[in-house]
Amino acid sequence: MTLEGKISNDAKTKVNAPGSGESNMEIVRNKRKLAKIAIIVAVVTFSVYQFITPPITYKIDSRLIDINDTLKALSEKSGLKFFSVYSFRTNPQELSDTIPYEVYKTIRQSDMKVIHFHNGPNNQTAEFVMDRFLFPRWYYLYSESGLVEEEIVPSIEEAVKQQDGPPYFFCQKAEVPNWFFCAQNSGG
Repeated sequence: MTLEGKISNDAKTKVNAPGSGESNMEIVRNKRKLAKIAIIVAVVTFSVYQFITPPITYKIDSRLIDINDTLKALSEKSGLKFFSVYSFRTNPQELSDTIPYEVYKTIRQSDMKVIHFHNGPNNQTAEFVMDRFLFPRWYYLYSESGLVEEEIVPSIEEAVKQQDGPPYFFCQKAEVPNWFFCAQNSGG
């Protein structure tokens, strides 16, 4: 056997040997299959999330007004000026037992992430933040004085269309006095 024939036979052995090019190709194929499966799972998960998430409505649910009144009374009774209420807990934690069960239930049913409540000396505000996957951040805002930091616009949708991009902080007056529907995108 010549040297070239021996090299040729050795090369064939290496190609067919475990850990060689053929098995590397199989690994690449498997990685591509896994990547395709991961993409399909992500698209299906996102689609299901979008389907089960209730649409955002500009109307103020009467339950939100009731929650705001409950939290205001609780704030005055406890002396707390600021607190947050999530679907199963509060911040500060010691407030959890004083929040009525109906408040937690409404937060879960309304697809809210958190309520930030502030009872300051000049204004009482409550921010009902929607639980959304992507930007912008949507929330209902109650301001006892009717004053907000965000820019008040006749239509959030039109204001966002006219905006070059983030950042923006818009509120649209709701049909209930001192209530607003807001959208915020800080660009991050």
